[in-house]
Amino acid sequence: MTRSPCPLSSPTSFSALWAAGAFAIVAALLPACVVGADGGEGEGEGEGEGEGEGEVEPLPADDAAWTYTLLDGAECGNGDPVGVATNRGSSSRLVVYLEGGGACWNSFTCSNGFAVFVDTGLPQSVIRQITSLAIGIFDRDAVANPFADDSFAYVPYCTGDVHSGARAETPWGVRHVGSTNLAVMLPRILATWPDATEVVLAGASAGGYGVVYNAERLRALLPLSTTLSLVIDSGIPLPPFPGAAVYAAEQVAAWQPTLCDGCDTVDEMFDHVVSALPDARIGLIQSNADSTLRQFYSPDGNRLPVATWKAAVDAFVDARGDRANVRFFVTDEERHVYVYDRDLAATVVDGMTLSDFMAGVAGDGDYVSAVAP
Repeated sequence: MTRSPCPLSSPTSFSALWAAGAFAIVAALLPACVVGADGGEGEGEGEGEGEGEGEVEPLPADDAAWTYTLLDGAECGNGDPVGVATNRGSSSRLVVYLEGGGACWNSFTCSNGFAVFVDTGLPQSVIRQITSLAIGIFDRDAVANPFADDSFAYVPYCTGDVHSGARAETPWGVRHVGSTNLAVMLPRILATWPDATEVVLAGASAGGYGVVYNAERLRALLPLSTTLSLVIDSGIPLPPFPGAAVYAAEQVAAWQPTLCDGCDTVDEMFDHVVSALPDARIGLIQSNADSTLRQFYSPDGNRLPVATWKAAVDAFVDARGDRANVRFFVTDEERHVYVYDRDLAATVVDGMTLSDFMAGVAGDGDYVSAVAP
């Protein structure tokens, strides 16, 4: 499947965006927009059955093939229904993947292309391409893919809230219900694989931040004997840079995510998750000059200098390097998002391939960090 960066729909200059109260050009937080989106009605290819009284119904899941099922109670930002794509593997491990796709939190950002599909619903063309996905961690034929034999549950993104929102009504007309959707989706996903012995919650870009917000919820639904790993790709939860805290606060107010006591920002949520889930293996993949996130975190619309960003990444890693359940894979480049790479062994840091790093996070190899100088 061909994927490319998602363009902004607005020709407005960066300075004008900040003058309008925008935090960042976060449509770029989509790791890769699906090429060929047609702005269709977003109706799925099969209507999901509602949950039975007192029981949770599993989703359809075919062996080594994708099936997309709409779920009652799950919806996009415009109210259109949304579902989950499933693909059954041969191993006892399940990968739950949260898709990225920008973010929006007010009338301006939600109407100017900052987040995908919040006003159109999920187009049929996107559903078709999700259900033909066979690259990166979803490639069953790649020798270097540590997840090649695993089962997948792919959660599309169309709520503009990094999968964290619980606000169905907003003045700007977007239903920020990413968290509400996962409350419906996760029990159905886990009912589909009741015998999974390992679960990986993974996400890229905006989906990576979604991993932080939803890790505890998933852990609470799993049997104690089931291991949990978290893979966060290009979603390093840095604290706001000077001058940008107001925008982070606006996002929290807009989405109304569930935060831990005393938590106001995503970095505080991350540290809480690290402490609350000591038995989870957490892996964070990040470039130290990420051109997309340098725009996202900027307080004024001008992409942060590489040196400023690198210093912040280094400080974040150094402050958490002694945590037993956190490992980092930090590259020396400007790239944004790695999990869709056709060759997961092609990226190497300090002698370690990305493939080997993810295998370690998933429990199939050495659980160690690799950080570019």
